[in-house]
Amino acid sequence: MIELDQITKQYPGQAMPAVDKLFLSIPKGEICVLVGPSGCGKSTILRMINRMIEPTSGIVKINGDDVTRTDPDQLRMGIGYVIQQIGLLPHRTIAENIAVVPRLYKWPKGKINKRVDELIVMMGLDLEKTRGKYPAQLSGGQMQRVGVARAMAVDPPIMLMDEPFGAVDPIARTHLQDELLRLQKEIKKTIVFVTHDINEAIKMGDRIAIFDAGKLVQFGTPEEILTNPINEFVEDFIGRDRVVKKLNLYLAEDAMQPIGCVVKGNELHTVAQKMKDAHVRVAFLLNEEGKACGQITVSDTEEFGRDIEGLRKRVLRTEKAFVQTTTPFPDALSLLLEYDTDYLGILKGEELCGMLSFKGIRKHVYRKEGE
Repeated sequence: MIELDQITKQYPGQAMPAVDKLFLSIPKGEICVLVGPSGCGKSTILRMINRMIEPTSGIVKINGDDVTRTDPDQLRMGIGYVIQQIGLLPHRTIAENIAVVPRLYKWPKGKINKRVDELIVMMGLDLEKTRGKYPAQLSGGQMQRVGVARAMAVDPPIMLMDEPFGAVDPIARTHLQDELLRLQKEIKKTIVFVTHDINEAIKMGDRIAIFDAGKLVQFGTPEEILTNPINEFVEDFIGRDRVVKKLNLYLAEDAMQPIGCVVKGNELHTVAQKMKDAHVRVAFLLNEEGKACGQITVSDTEEFGRDIEGLRKRVLRTEKAFVQTTTPFPDALSLLLEYDTDYLGILKGEELCGMLSFKGIRKHVYRKEGE
C-alpha cells in the first residue's frame, strides 16, 4: 500500500539528513508504528507521505503510484491525518468539525449528517450530548476522539497519526488505544502511527520501525523486535525488561492446556481419586448450572483429606480464578498471584474450555524467545 523508496530529507544548513535513504514498505490494512527518540525523523516521514513536505530525493508510492504525480490537495483529502494537538476549529461545533472534509467532497447534506452521527457513535461518544457542543466544552480525550472521527469522515484507506494520544492522561490514553484497536479490526485501514513510547508501539503495531538519527535501525513485528533486537541501541530503547514486555503480545488461549479432570459439587469426596486416575494436579468444579465455579489441587486434597467443608471453602477462594481466551498474559499473571494458585480456568464466554498455568506461560514465552 505505502512504499518509501530511498527517501532522504535534507534541510538547508543541517549537517545530517532528517531522514536518510529510507526504504520502507507498509502492507495494506496494517498499523505500522514509527518509534524512536525525539528528532529521529518520524514526523518528517509522515509529512512526506501526504506531501506536506517534499523529499530531497527518493520516491513515495501509494498503491504503486508516485505521489508526486498526484495533486497535493487531492492526495491529502484521501488520507486521514490525526495530530497530537488535534487541531479542531474552535468556532465550529463537533458535528461541523467532523463534516469539514465531506463538505470539500461536496457530499449531500443528508449523507454528511448521517456520516457525522455514525462516527460520533463509533467513537463511543454520546450523540445528543456531543453533536452540538464546541471543542472547548469537551475533555482532552473526547476531543482526541473527535479528531480521529474527523480523519475518518470520508473513509480514507490510509490514516497518518502523529503522537495522536500523547496529550491526554494515561487512563484516557489507554481507552483511546483500545478503541482504535477495536475499530481497526472492523475497518482495516492502513495506519502509519508515530510515537516515542515503545510500550505504545508494542501495543498498537502490527509492525514497528525503530529509528535513530534519521536512519531505520530495525523493522519487524513486535515479537520479532522484542525477541531479537538487532543491536545495543534497540536493546536500550526497548528496555532491559523486553521479556516482560513480550507478555503483552500473548493471550491466554496461546498457552491453553486441556483440562484433565472436572467434577461436580456433590463429587468432592471423590476428587482426590479422580485426579489420581487422570494423572493431573488440578480439578475444576462445576455448579448445578454446569458453570465453572472454582478449582481444587492435589495439595488441597492432601491438606484437607476428607474434610469436605474445608474443600468447599477452598473452592470458594478460587471462584473468580478464571480468564477469557482473549485475556493478555499480564492480566492472567496478576490473577495467578492474587489467588495464590498455579492454575486458572480459561473460559470462552461462560464455557470452560481449558486451563492456564504458570508453567504454561513460562514455556510459551521461553519457546518464543528461543525461536
